[in-house]
Amino acid sequence: MKRIVMLLAVALSACSLNTTEVASVPSDPATETFASSLNVNISQMTKTTNGTYYKDIVIGDGATLAGLPTVMISYGGFLKNGTVFDQGTIGAPGYPLSGLVFGMQEGMQGMRVHGERLIVIPSALGYGNTQGLPVPPNSTIIFDVRLDQLP
Repeated sequence: MKRIVMLLAVALSACSLNTTEVASVPSDPATETFASSLNVNISQMTKTTNGTYYKDIVIGDGATLAGLPTVMISYGGFLKNGTVFDQGTIGAPGYPLSGLVFGMQEGMQGMRVHGERLIVIPSALGYGNTQGLPVPPNSTIIFDVRLDQLP
């Protein structure tokens, strides 16, 4: 009897009573609702073959981004509820585009310098199910990015 009680105690101690659930599957922006402040309307966006969505807010007047060059960008990163998880400027004197999450690399292709683009990235092309970031696991992320320069 003591052995059964001991086994039950060990089994129960391995159970988590944490009721905060983490999404266990990758996100799908086409099925999600976004904060109105983000101005995301998936039906009016272009979808890449891999699943990143984008829409030009301002078409630039400079060189066109192609490939994985170094860039200078200004950006805001948001969760679908409108929460800002990151913002700033990177790339002085230049930052390799290859250092950004794949969805951002893909969503910026074809941008022109001085252009601004809204990019919606499913979790599989963003931060995935990584724990410990300011972005919850399996979250769609949204970037409002301006291509300042191709150094």
